[in-house]
Amino acid sequence: MFLKILIFLIVISLIARFVLRFLLPIMQVTRAARQQMQDMQQHMNAMNNQRAEKQKPNQRLDGEFIDYEEVK
Repeated sequence: MFLKILIFLIVISLIARFVLRFLLPIMQVTRAARQQMQDMQQHMNAMNNQRAEKQKPNQRLDGEFIDYEEVK
């Protein structure tokens, strides 16, 4: 009985060590990379919005009229 409990505790400790030393850092790096990607996308969207706002007043609203000639 004592040997069973000892083996069980060793297996649990190995699993916990694996999770804490391997999986947890991978999850943290993945989360940080995802956050940086979202920040970059937000930054690029903000830059595009600013650029679009600056270009809007320069556009002519009335446009140019081009005569239509029928080609025979």
